[in-house]
Amino acid sequence: MTVLLLLAPALLLAVLLAFGRYPGSGALARVLERRLPRPDRRRETRGPLPRARRRHRPRGGVLLALALAGRAPPVVVA
Repeated sequence: MTVLLLLAPALLLAVLLAFGRYPGSGALARVLERRLPRPDRRRETRGPLPRARRRHRPRGGVLLALALAGRAPPVVVA
């Protein structure tokens, strides 16, 4: 009995797919419609927009190296 309860969602989905009903297909279609490229408005009357300067920030190993390079080496006592 508990096995059937565990398999019920999978069986329901299999039955729906077998009859050509795709759950969530309407939601997927709406998402895809929103993501479709819209026709570009022509900017012939305006000039190109100014681009912001891209700032390069250290990432990954360089960030780690810069963080560790801030401290001095240990003092050796002779």
